[in-house]
Amino acid sequence: MFLKSLLWTALVSLGSAQPYLVKGEPIVPDDPTQPCSEATPLLRLLPGPGNPRNSEGDLLQLEDGSLLLVWTAFSEGTGGDHDPASLVSMRSNDGGVSWSQPRTIVSATGGMNVMSVSLRRLADGRIGLFFLRKHSLVDCRPVVRFSRDDGHSWSDPVEIVPEDDFGYDVLNNDRVLVLEDGALLVPVARHAGGGMTPDFSPAGRLRCYRSEDGGRTWSCGAWAPAVPGVVLQEPGLFVGTDGAIRMFARTDAGVQYLSRSDDGGRTFQPPRPWTLRSPLSPASIQRLEDGRLLAIWNEPPASVDAKDAPRTPLILACSDDEGESWGERQSLFQHESGWYCYVSIDQSGDTLLVSSCAGDRRIGNGLQSLVLFRLPVPPLETEPR
Repeated sequence: MFLKSLLWTALVSLGSAQPYLVKGEPIVPDDPTQPCSEATPLLRLLPGPGNPRNSEGDLLQLEDGSLLLVWTAFSEGTGGDHDPASLVSMRSNDGGVSWSQPRTIVSATGGMNVMSVSLRRLADGRIGLFFLRKHSLVDCRPVVRFSRDDGHSWSDPVEIVPEDDFGYDVLNNDRVLVLEDGALLVPVARHAGGGMTPDFSPAGRLRCYRSEDGGRTWSCGAWAPAVPGVVLQEPGLFVGTDGAIRMFARTDAGVQYLSRSDDGGRTFQPPRPWTLRSPLSPASIQRLEDGRLLAIWNEPPASVDAKDAPRTPLILACSDDEGESWGERQSLFQHESGWYCYVSIDQSGDTLLVSSCAGDRRIGNGLQSLVLFRLPVPPLETEPR
C-alpha cells in the first residue's frame, strides 16, 4: 500500500527550514510510477509546486532498525540536472509504512546544486553521506559529510578532489564502495577540467578516489584507459569473488562496459563490453548475502537495438557466475512512457529495498518522481541456463 493508500508528495523549498508533506491522489491504472512485479510500493515522492523533481536517493538501515532515506529535491526550474536542489531526509520506524516529515540536511550550495546521494556505514560506525556539489559545467565535485549519531547531525564537508585538480566529476547515487579492510572507493567520470578538455565533454574519463583513513584524506587513482569511439559514463563498482575490483559503466554502444583492477582501484585494465545490454543508462550492481550478483538495469527486448532504446523496462536479474550470464528476468517497471534509472539497492535478510526514478516522459524529463519499494530477494535458480 502507498502509505495507507495515500500518495505523499514532498514539497521542498530552497533554503526552507521546514519542508512538509501533503496527501495526493490515488494511483491510476495508466501510471508509470506503479511497479509491475512482486514489489510492494512504500513511498512515492512526486513533483509539485516549488518541487519539480525528486530523484537520485539512497537508503540506509540504522542501528535501531529504522530506515533513513536521503534524496535530491529540486526546488526551482523544470527539474533539469543543473537547477537548484537540496538534499532532504526522512525516517521510518516501521519498515517504510510511514515516514517522518522531511528535513533539509544539505541546502543548495555553489553555483548550481547538490545531488546524487550515497549513504554508507563506515568501519568505525559513522555514516558517510557522499554527494556532488555542482558549481558549474566545468566544476562538479564529490564531497562527504559524516554523522556519529545515525544521521541526526552531520559534519562539515570533506573535499574528495584536491583543489589543484578539480573538474566536472560525476558520482552517481548509491555508488561508493566500502572494502573489507575499511578503505573507501569513489568511482567518478570526469567530463571537463584537469586531464580533460576545458569544455564539457559527453565522453568521460574514469577513475577512483581512495581513502585509507575513513574518508579524512583522499588520493586519486590512474585514469582507466579510454575506449576509442565509445562514450563511457557513470561508473559503478563491485568486488569479484577473486578479490579484484570491477568497474562497470554505461556507454553509447548498446552494452555496459566492464574493467578490472587488481590493486584496489588504483589502476584499471581497458574497459570491455560486458553482458548487460542497455541504452546510455546506468546499471546498478550489488553483491547479495548469498554470494550472487544482483543487477538492476534497462534491458530492451532482443529485437530492439539497445543503443536507441528508452529507459524502460527496468529489469532485475541475478548471476551466479560473476556476471558471465544472468538468470530469469524480473520486470520492476514497464510503461511505454516511463523512464526508470538511478537506482539504490539495500538488502535486509530476504528483502530488498529499492528506490528508482520513475518519471512520466509525457509530462517531463522522466526524472521527476522517486519511488521506494520492497520485494523478496530472488530465489536461487535450480535449473541450468
